[in-house]
Amino acid sequence: MSFDKKRVVEQVNQVLDAIPLPGTPSSVVKAGIVQRVIAHEGEITLVLQFSSGLTTQENSLCDRIEDEIRAIDGVEKVTLLKKSSDSTADDKTPSGAKGPGSSVVGAQEIPGVAHIVAVASGKGGVGKSTIAVNLAMALSALGKRTGLLDADVYGPSTPKMLGTEESRPAATERETIVPVEVHGLKTMSIGYLLEEDSPVIWRGPMVTGLLRQFLFQVEWGELDFLILDLPPGTGDAQLTLVQSLALDGGLIVTTPQDVALLDVRRGIQMFQRTSVPILGILENMSGFECSHCGQVTEIFQGQGGEKAAQDYGVPFLGKIPLEPATAASGDSGIPVLVSDPKGSLATVMMSTAHRVMELIATA
Repeated sequence: MSFDKKRVVEQVNQVLDAIPLPGTPSSVVKAGIVQRVIAHEGEITLVLQFSSGLTTQENSLCDRIEDEIRAIDGVEKVTLLKKSSDSTADDKTPSGAKGPGSSVVGAQEIPGVAHIVAVASGKGGVGKSTIAVNLAMALSALGKRTGLLDADVYGPSTPKMLGTEESRPAATERETIVPVEVHGLKTMSIGYLLEEDSPVIWRGPMVTGLLRQFLFQVEWGELDFLILDLPPGTGDAQLTLVQSLALDGGLIVTTPQDVALLDVRRGIQMFQRTSVPILGILENMSGFECSHCGQVTEIFQGQGGEKAAQDYGVPFLGKIPLEPATAASGDSGIPVLVSDPKGSLATVMMSTAHRVMELIATA
C-alpha cells in the first residue's frame, strides 16, 4: 500500500489538535507546541518547542504524542525533534503563529505538488533567479513535471529570463489562475501582471496576500517539483513562505567572497529556525570563463560558498563561473539549459538537479 501523504498529514493534524496541553483548555497545536509536521514515506517528524514552564511534563506529553501518531494507519516511524525554549529568542515570529490556512505551522501543502524546493540568497545580485530558472529547467529535462514560482515580488525577473514578458495568465470560472507554460514549465510571477517598468510599492500584508494567491489559487496541477525563487534576504516575505509551506528543502546561492559568508549565514539560520532541510550551497560567479579559450580567471577573492558549506556541514553543490553565454541567455529569454546545454552552468545545474532528487528521496 502506497503512502498517502495528504491523508496521513490530515490525520496527524486531527490527532494533535485533540491532545490537550495539561492545565490549559488548549491543545498542543493551539498552544504553539507543535512547530512543524514533516511526512515522508511512512515516517512522521514533528518539530516541538516547549516553554520553560512545561519542563516536568515534556516526557509524558511526548510519549502520548508519539503513541497516538504511531497508531495512524500508514505511519511506520515517529521522530520528535525538540527545540530549546530560547532557540528563537531573537526570531520575530511568535512561536505559536500558524501558517496560513494550516492547523500546524509549516504543514500546509499545495494540492498536487509532490515536492517544494526554495532557492534563496542572503542578498540580491548573486544570480539566484538564474539558478532557480535553470534548476527548474534541469528537473524538467530529467522528466520531472516542474513548476516555477517567482516569489521575488519587488524584482521579478522570471518573465524576462523565460521570454514570456508579453504573456498573461488566464483566470478560470472558479477564480483560480492558469499559470503561463513555457519550455515545459508551469510558471507564475507578478511580472506577468505588471506593465513594463511599473514599480511594486506594497507593504508586507499585501505582498503576503499575493504570495498566498500564487501558491494556493494557481492551477499548478500535478507536479513533481515546484521551485520557489525567494526574494533576496531574510525578511517577512521570506519567512512567510518558508513557514507557510511544507518545504522539502532550501538551496542557498552565494558568491565566492569571504564577506558573502555573512549573507550565507543568515540564509542558513532562516532555514534552520524554520526546520527546513538545507539541500546545499551553490557558489555562483566563481571566476570568469573566457568564451574563446575556456580559461577561468578569478575575479573575487575567497572561497565563500565552499567554506560556508564546510563550516555548517551542508552539501557544497558546485561552482558556476561567469560566462558570456549565461548573461546572453538571460537577456534573450532562452534558458541556458536550452541555449547552451553543454556549458558550465548547464552542467552544474544538471548535477544539482540529480543531487536535489537524491537528497529529497533519502530524507
